[in-house]
Amino acid sequence: MKKSFFICAAFFLALPLCATAGEFKDKGEVIAVDFPSGWGPGKTDDPAVTLKLEKGKSFFEFSKQDSELGDYYLKARVKEQVDSLRSKGNQLSGDIRTVSLHGVSVSYYTSYESMGADGYIGFLTYNGASYAVTARGLSDGDFRGVLSSVRKPGEKIELPKPKKIRVVRRKKEKDEFDDLQTQILKTETSTAAVAGSTDSVMNAFASSTVPAVEAEASTQAAAPVAAQPEHSFLSDLAKKQESDALPPYIPRKPLPLAVWLVLIGAWVAGSFAARAAAAAYTNPKLPPPPADVPPDFFFPFVISKFSTFKDVTYNVLTRQRQLLLADFPSEHELYVAGSVYGCLFFHMLWSLLAFTGRGDAVTNALVKFPLLGRAFASLPEIFFIVPFIIGLSMYFTKERALQVFDAQSAPVMAVHPETVYGMIRDGSGKEVARLVSKGTFLNRRWEFVDTDNQVVFSIRDDFPKGLLLRKLFGNLGGTLRSHYGIFAQERRAGFIFLDPSSADRFQIHMDYAFARLGHPAQILAAVLYIISKEKDPIYPSPF
Repeated sequence: MKKSFFICAAFFLALPLCATAGEFKDKGEVIAVDFPSGWGPGKTDDPAVTLKLEKGKSFFEFSKQDSELGDYYLKARVKEQVDSLRSKGNQLSGDIRTVSLHGVSVSYYTSYESMGADGYIGFLTYNGASYAVTARGLSDGDFRGVLSSVRKPGEKIELPKPKKIRVVRRKKEKDEFDDLQTQILKTETSTAAVAGSTDSVMNAFASSTVPAVEAEASTQAAAPVAAQPEHSFLSDLAKKQESDALPPYIPRKPLPLAVWLVLIGAWVAGSFAARAAAAAYTNPKLPPPPADVPPDFFFPFVISKFSTFKDVTYNVLTRQRQLLLADFPSEHELYVAGSVYGCLFFHMLWSLLAFTGRGDAVTNALVKFPLLGRAFASLPEIFFIVPFIIGLSMYFTKERALQVFDAQSAPVMAVHPETVYGMIRDGSGKEVARLVSKGTFLNRRWEFVDTDNQVVFSIRDDFPKGLLLRKLFGNLGGTLRSHYGIFAQERRAGFIFLDPSSADRFQIHMDYAFARLGHPAQILAAVLYIISKEKDPIYPSPF
């Protein structure tokens, strides 16, 4: 028993070591750290970052500080980050937490939630140097596991030895032996008693057989009655109401099923025509950039979009492989789209029931509601009107602003819907430009106006005839999407390239001659805000 226990303990203690991908050292080889498999070195332009690891969208950074910090100053730095995160409205998982660095030092950190992912900011001192730790996309256990492996390069961490468990033999064995002897004596006595009472048992069995047979006969007689088919729930509801039941205030009937079939057929045929019209569009061409591109030319921006019920998140990758994040709230869409689709499916189901001869089942079921049953039967759409109104109130009352963050979740740019179409502010909240809506319904255009009230450039709809098609048929799985172009004094300065293989990926291209029309982050924020606010509708589609 002892031997198997120690073997199991050694096996589980060795698991974390087997799951790591190896030892990663920072630039100065001051510290080393272990990461799980799948993590690899990442690129960064920050000279203070001495070690950066990435795995998908997750990252882990160590930034060396200018001087060595003691415990008091480490906790003070984390406290500053906690206050800053709370002032920005981030949700924190507690205040300051600690991780022991295998008994040599202690790391202090805090965790928070931003754009649906867990973020971490911490500070530690080890081997005579202090580091700021920034991570995103890890669980709390994984983050603590990585921090606890910080050590000197080549240093071996001695794991605590398992404690020996001393087994104390008690008086239980003697008690169990006495109980066993008593049980044997009882068994012998009961065997003799059973042998002597066999006749009485058989008599009791015979006497109990008669009522059992009678009960079985009565069950078989009742079986044909139970086997008779009963009316289904819908059939019962489809019957006419009792004479004392009140009818709806307004008699309602569903649409004939043929009407729905005609509408669905027309929509499918129109979808094929809309796809053909979208296929006729061709992307514009821009002159290539020079061979020696300066480092301040950040285009093209490669963008991936991720949509949830609450918001839309954009992952932006620049020409220099820098990562930016953008977020746009869309909480109202769950209520608006859910109520509209739910109402349509309800009427289609009602028409299908009427086609099978059970159309009155819906009305009869609604009338049975207490108090307002007659009203519900007269206006069954009330169940979908309420969430629709909630969604509209959220749309008109809650501010829907687009925010752009850097890789450390620090605000870079934001666009707020104020007195104009969009007010562009920098990370400190200072106004830097405005977006003004111009044009008509079929000729959309937005002007980028700086603080001197000068039009710097404009963003236009490059495929205006597709707007009405999108309103009718949706984006058709990404085939029918909005195409936008960037113009400076009637000259094309850039355009939005849509990835044909995915409806959630696109790129922002700029002509090198016009790349300095505005700050790249301002151009990015303006384009993403227009794409988010003028969102292409998404309908159920066979494509």
